[in-house]
Amino acid sequence: MNASKKIMNQGKKEETISTSSAPKTNSKVKLGGASDGPGMKTYVLGGFCVALILILCIGVGIQQFKPSTVLKIDGEKITMDDMMYPIYERESKYLPSNEIYESYLGTSIWDTGYMGTDSTVDSNVTNAEGLKQEIINAETEYAVLYNEAVKAKYKLTKDEEKDARSQAKKAVKGLSFVQKLQLNISEKKLSKRFEKRILADRYKADQKKMTDATVNEKDAIKNVSKKDLRQYDVQYYSFAKKSTDSSTGTETKLTDKQIKEYTKKLNELAAKAKTAKDFTKLLGSKKESGVTYNSGNFTEKEGWSTYLSDANLKKIKKMKNGEISGVITDSSTGYTMLIKMVNNNSNKSYDSACDEAITSAKQTAYNEWLAKLEKKHQIKKYDSVWNDVKIGTVTTSIVTADDLSKMAEADSSSSKSK
Repeated sequence: MNASKKIMNQGKKEETISTSSAPKTNSKVKLGGASDGPGMKTYVLGGFCVALILILCIGVGIQQFKPSTVLKIDGEKITMDDMMYPIYERESKYLPSNEIYESYLGTSIWDTGYMGTDSTVDSNVTNAEGLKQEIINAETEYAVLYNEAVKAKYKLTKDEEKDARSQAKKAVKGLSFVQKLQLNISEKKLSKRFEKRILADRYKADQKKMTDATVNEKDAIKNVSKKDLRQYDVQYYSFAKKSTDSSTGTETKLTDKQIKEYTKKLNELAAKAKTAKDFTKLLGSKKESGVTYNSGNFTEKEGWSTYLSDANLKKIKKMKNGEISGVITDSSTGYTMLIKMVNNNSNKSYDSACDEAITSAKQTAYNEWLAKLEKKHQIKKYDSVWNDVKIGTVTTSIVTADDLSKMAEADSSSSKSK
């Protein structure tokens, strides 16, 4: 009670002081005039902003003083601060899909198998571990290639400098001042980074022409089987006895009445198909909810086990181009189908496999050349620092999935308006 009284009395004293110190109404001093100077609200707001900037700068400053060198290449140090952007590049690429992975697969996108493009990374590691190794490899590669390009007297063109600035502007678009500060990036810093990358890429392209020329393409595809990769292109109408909702995982089974109804529909389509000019339009404008149309393909070796058993597939493989099957009910897969053979001897899968084999052989040749080149440079990796980094957690709280979604929407709206 005494404490309450003291507080009340103190409040009255402050009110009295405030009243007595207020200017009289007949005073010549105008309220809010220039002589008053900035108001208290302005001082408080300004002080808050300064304090915020100081706190952020101190945080960044402390980080700068830490022994956070991750790589040292030819005497040049690459710190964790320098790594923030390449980490952000990878994390922002995969983060938008994380929610889907967690919902459908029950695991994060970071804990799935490696999904990157570095052929030297073990495919059996998690995506987080693989991307971490990919970043280290890429930063090492670009540093070495840039140094080689400078040594070879490569210089940026005016257009390349303009391109670097454009890339930097695009990279920071949508990021707030605080986010850029936390990521340790700026348009100016990134412009320099992209200038180095562009020069390194040009040098890499020139070297890759030479390593590509060493690849014997016939040798590269000698183990690709044309027989196994014979492709069958088909069009088909079908329905399944049971289906699973991809969003909820709930399984739905058709009733006997529905199965009978949809089978009848397929038989009607089979009758129409005999004289129809276009197999793809048998359903007409009125689409049936149970029966759907699709096109697809399968290869000699892999088969089509999702839809047909080996026995039924054997019959389909014997069909001539343009031939239409009768209605097939496959008890092992639960599908009932009406199929048209479009092409029973397509080379698409074989050609694609050959292209992949040749590309892989050329990449191996380049990797071997790069490994030899890197041995000529002084490269030191600080694993004690890098081992503590967990991809998927570094920048994802700075730029969230929601932030990325808003940035994508804004970019899309901007593109449409243009």
